[in-house]
Amino acid sequence: MEPVGQVIIEKDVPATMRDGTILRADVYRPAVAEPLPALLTRTPYGKDFPVSTTYVDVIRLARRGYVVIIQDARGCYASAGAFVPFEAEFEDGFDTVEWAARLPWCNGQVGMWGASYF
Repeated sequence: MEPVGQVIIEKDVPATMRDGTILRADVYRPAVAEPLPALLTRTPYGKDFPVSTTYVDVIRLARRGYVVIIQDARGCYASAGAFVPFEAEFEDGFDTVEWAARLPWCNGQVGMWGASYF
């Protein structure tokens, strides 16, 4: 894909988990019509906190043809529920990957990145 100039940023996009809890994510995607692969990270530190984007340049990735998703973990910042470290991460992570794969801008391929609790 040729690099694109315009990136669409959607804030607090809801993802409903299997127990009905709504987790929120920011989505960065190129302004193109075709579905693209997604790159996902989940964080308890806040999706707007600079450490969430320290390892990757989300705008650059979006311009290169990826849907980039940064999600607040359960009970953190914009996401509902109670934060209990590691308690719901398996289920929430699985549900979030499934949700991301079904987004209209995603081609079904979802990769993840992160360090520390990510």
